[in-house]
Amino acid sequence: MIGEFLRYWTTLAPERARKYGYLKRLIALEFRERRCRGAWGPHLARTRQYIVKAIDLVPRPRSVVIVGSGLLLDVPLEDLADRFERVYLVDIFHMPQVRRAVRRYFNVKLLTGDVTGIFAMFKENKAPGPRTPPPPPRIPHLADADMIVSCNCLTQLAGPFNDLFRATRGFADADCDLLSAQVMEAHVAAIAQQAAGVGVLITDTERFAMQGDKIVSRTDLLKTVRLPPPPRPQFDEEWDWLIAPAPEEHPSQDMLHVVSARIYERQVPEEKVEAQVVDTGEPVADLPAEDGLADEITPPVR
Repeated sequence: MIGEFLRYWTTLAPERARKYGYLKRLIALEFRERRCRGAWGPHLARTRQYIVKAIDLVPRPRSVVIVGSGLLLDVPLEDLADRFERVYLVDIFHMPQVRRAVRRYFNVKLLTGDVTGIFAMFKENKAPGPRTPPPPPRIPHLADADMIVSCNCLTQLAGPFNDLFRATRGFADADCDLLSAQVMEAHVAAIAQQAAGVGVLITDTERFAMQGDKIVSRTDLLKTVRLPPPPRPQFDEEWDWLIAPAPEEHPSQDMLHVVSARIYERQVPEEKVEAQVVDTGEPVADLPAEDGLADEITPPVR
């Protein structure tokens, strides 16, 4: 705790990153990964491997966007920089170690901003609520990037806003669940349906409290949102993430997250779509989308 406290007060960060808890969350993530490195290792490696697998499906790897680049723990940065002409790493704030790490890559650019669009609502003196849905996502280069990756951030997007609205607007649990579901549903649609290039979605979906082999409790992290199936079922994968082995959060219970990873290709040749008996839904359409964020996504101050 002392280390996290010192890191918080010695890290240069904009007021928004502090006010809405982003800096605190990133520092907590950094220190937890250190404490739980053995438990987290398989999940982080599996995420990196999955992103590398998706690269092979990109016909012309010119540009890639990683949404939720965080501390780069689960981002195969070297592979991305080697394979793509331009790599955009997007997050609300980039820690100093991340800025240092990308300096060795001439084709990697850090973009700082809110991909939910809610901060843009604030500028218009508006805010989402039970009767006001959140705005469309503001993911940079959604309309022109050859690959868009949502990297283990989906279930975290609405958290800071829900914390704020609980304190300032009296949000109840139902209000928070509704906002979370709306934000996640729009984000999923952007990655799976609206992105011009290959869409990659990696997210935790369920949380289990485990007492040995016994399930103590289960939480739906997607708030009833369901992920659309990918055009090819072999790119629908799932694994476990031991996010908090005892006693990290509970003296005797392990906290386990189920992670889902899906690749949404565009214009998949018919011969590549494997016949199957189960109903997987129709392949998603390639819809036009605008690349917003002109006033939100900017290069960070170095």
